[in-house]
Amino acid sequence: MVRKIVALLALLALAQARTFQKGARADCTWSINNDLPTTQALYIDPNGPLNIHGFWHPQSGDIVTVPEGGQVLFACPGGTLTGPGTAEALLTCSGGSSFADENGNTYTFGSLSCSRDPFHTARKVNGVSCEITGEYSLIEIGFELSTGVFYPIIEICFNDATADSLYSKYTQTPAIGGYQSGYPRPGFVQGEFYPGIVDVDYQYSRTGQTDAVAQAVGSASLAGQYIQSSGDYFLSRGHMTAKADFVYGSHHRATFWFLNVAPQWQTVNGGNWNNLEMSTRSFADTHPNDLTVYTGTHGVTTLPDVNGNEVPIYIAYDANGNGLLRVPAFYWRVVYDETTQQGVAFVGLNNPYIDSPGSDFYLCPDVCSQISWINWQPTNQVLGYAYCCEIGALAQYVEEIPSLTVSGLLT
Repeated sequence: MVRKIVALLALLALAQARTFQKGARADCTWSINNDLPTTQALYIDPNGPLNIHGFWHPQSGDIVTVPEGGQVLFACPGGTLTGPGTAEALLTCSGGSSFADENGNTYTFGSLSCSRDPFHTARKVNGVSCEITGEYSLIEIGFELSTGVFYPIIEICFNDATADSLYSKYTQTPAIGGYQSGYPRPGFVQGEFYPGIVDVDYQYSRTGQTDAVAQAVGSASLAGQYIQSSGDYFLSRGHMTAKADFVYGSHHRATFWFLNVAPQWQTVNGGNWNNLEMSTRSFADTHPNDLTVYTGTHGVTTLPDVNGNEVPIYIAYDANGNGLLRVPAFYWRVVYDETTQQGVAFVGLNNPYIDSPGSDFYLCPDVCSQISWINWQPTNQVLGYAYCCEIGALAQYVEEIPSLTVSGLLT
């Protein structure tokens, strides 16, 4: 009798377990920092838009959750996907780390790696200009699939005549708190956007920029005092859209176009400008809405030449002696919430040799006291003098800022 009761209870437990399993969801999840293969694919939501929201992003911390039956387009632009052996594969979540194709073949998430890092592309948008007045090229940086479908993640406003990027634009999502940390930095890509410059990378080297500064100030010795052989007093490849502004390492790589940088003193780049970038990401992590972020440059910085006269500084020259790759006088950043129409602008002086900025440094009234989420040292000369503005007030003096409808400060 006892054996019959035990057997009956076992059958009942098995039936309940099967009922639970049948009704329970079996979502697929992966951790951005723990589960991605070394050569990660692009993880595209086939039902998403053709922008940054077309990719599967973390919903909590760095955990991405795809519902059971949901689809992921695993894509390897320029390469092939291990397992399926194709550039792209549309797979359906069957639970945990398992994905299946339409023929019933199953793959684990970790096995779906690319034969090479997904290739990123920069392309001019024909017939479309930037958001500011002028004949400037609008360039998109993103990923092109084998079908020709393109997913842009950065926009660049580019002045072809002077080989300058006037601003970059990207969407900072609340998912940024789960970004992939420690992803290795690749080399920069020049592309076909600098016909007057043979090697942009060389011009950014200490040797290249020292030679260019010597041409401006009339002395190799004086140029060596400005561009020092060691330490942080040199002109770095200053990202406008930073690599850490995106979640995935594959997206980090797409920021390494020379289109997306401008000459920035390393003391500033690693100082207050870095603090501003980190503050923006921290704010976005807890802010409920997407943030549209513009980062740009304004003016040309100057340094005293051998006669004590202030001269404009470039790190390259064309055959006629015209300056290219200008060293901006200012960096600026606009952080804007399109939902609430609130925003704020930031300005950084790109010259650590100015020890006491005059009134011409302050293009608009400083409102930093009203911005609770910025963490920097704006009066520190070495880290870079900086301040905050209302967008409209700064736009009166900085023509590179696009026109925005602003209801108030993003405090």
